[in-house]
Amino acid sequence: MGQFTLVRHGGYAVAGDPALESAVEAIEITDSQVYTVRRAGGRVFTTLAEAVAAEALAGAGGYFSSLRIAGAEIHVPPEKA
Repeated sequence: MGQFTLVRHGGYAVAGDPALESAVEAIEITDSQVYTVRRAGGRVFTTLAEAVAAEALAGAGGYFSSLRIAGAEIHVPPEKA
C-alpha cells in the first residue's frame, strides 16, 4: 500500500522555473520517508487521490520545509505553519 505527500513542484525544485515557485506536486514516499515528512510538519496521505485533492488546495498557503524528499522541499500546510 502506497503513501504520498506533497513537495515543491519538480519544475521549480529541479529546473528552477520561477512560475512554479509556489506550486506543489504529490509524490509517493517510502515507509522510511514518512518519519521525515512528519518531522517537517508535512502531511502523509494513504491514497494518491487524497494527495491530488490536497494538491489542488495547497496553493492556499503553507510553506516549504528545509527538509527534502527526492530533492524537493516538503510542503507544510497552513494549519501547521
